[in-house]
Amino acid sequence: MSVLKLSKVVSINGEEVKEIDYDFDDLKGDSIENAVKAMQKQGYVSTVQELDPILHAHIFAEASGLDYLDIKSLPAKDYLKCVSAVRDFLLTDSEVSQQENISE
Repeated sequence: MSVLKLSKVVSINGEEVKEIDYDFDDLKGDSIENAVKAMQKQGYVSTVQELDPILHAHIFAEASGLDYLDIKSLPAKDYLKCVSAVRDFLLTDSEVSQQENISE
């Protein structure tokens, strides 16, 4: 489990929040599919999933157990922290896989 410290206190579900707990290790394929389906319902289709901030916000919502609208309504600085955390998670895992394939 990881913690994202917010730049300022926000209200989520009527509660004052200074940080958000999230866990990428608990994500499953269903979590990613749920994020993609939620985007498609909004009429948005991701083209490059590893670099798409909207998809990353949806995935962060899945990892934190929060609603996407809560993530979307964070101050810009904190929203960018959320999407950067997901991007780093996705790209780091991709880089490790690529390096393993190269060394085989």
